Amino acid sequence: MKYNITMFAYNESENIQASIESVWQNTDTGLGTFHLVANGCTDDTVTKAHEIKSLLSFDKLSITELAIGDKCNAWNHYMHELADEADIHFFVDADVLFSACCFQKMASKLYSTSPETVAIAGLPLSGRNQVFYESLVTERSCLFGNLYGLKGTFIKHIKQSEFRLPRGLNWIDSFITKAVNTNLDFKPRNLPNRVTHLPGTGYNFVSLSPLKINDLILYKNRIARYELGKMQEFYLDAIPVSKWPNDLDEINLTIFNNFSKHSDNIPIYKKVMVKQRLRKLIKKASYNE
Repeated sequence: MKYNITMFAYNESENIQASIESVWQNTDTGLGTFHLVANGCTDDTVTKAHEIKSLLSFDKLSITELAIGDKCNAWNHYMHELADEADIHFFVDADVLFSACCFQKMASKLYSTSPETVAIAGLPLSGRNQVFYESLVTERSCLFGNLYGLKGTFIKHIKQSEFRLPRGLNWIDSFITKAVNTNLDFKPRNLPNRVTHLPGTGYNFVSLSPLKINDLILYKNRIARYELGKMQEFYLDAIPVSKWPNDLDEINLTIFNNFSKHSDNIPIYKKVMVKQRLRKLIKKASYNE
């Protein structure tokens, strides 16, 4: 059994070396390729990744740089350009650490499941809301970008279906969860037994601090992405998945022009953050035309 790991990184200079070292410490001979996909980094994330690769002699680490700073684009790139015939494919974020031997344990667990089970979710092992987020995995089959794995059979299904996440999508974890639980048809129901997990196996992270400016900015951005993602979902749910656009530029503009309707039920401070994010995305789309 072979497994790959793909780490997505955007401006993770402070965390990238610790996360890569955590992967190195918690993998075995079953690791095929560890892909680091740096999407649109403007800091020294890639330089630091090369440094730790050399220091650890981590020959299985392959570093890919993409010009576009969009996680959906990076996810699509792995699925359709990098993914090989590995039995299990893990996806992780670059700001977390991993529990002991989690990759081989999770790979073995998922590999041994019945065909309808195509994903395994890593569990949060720290954080103020750990119990709540763990319940989303165990009770609602949710996947989080911090750590999850997919069977090679499902990767093949993604390729054959030419399924892609639209660039500019803000609520990525929700859509990957839907993709897995609906077998890519995105109908309003979950198929049974699609996701499994292992108790006590997953990832750790340092909780955000209200005393750190960078953490406050990150928290603000997370709120804005979450709320905007729900607004984007309203439009994508009305479109057959085969007709999804390549990017959400037009949908974002529609949301902006109908913002009062979409933001009726959210507090004023969230409205301000979401509108700021929309303006940024619309400006970026206009610049790239």
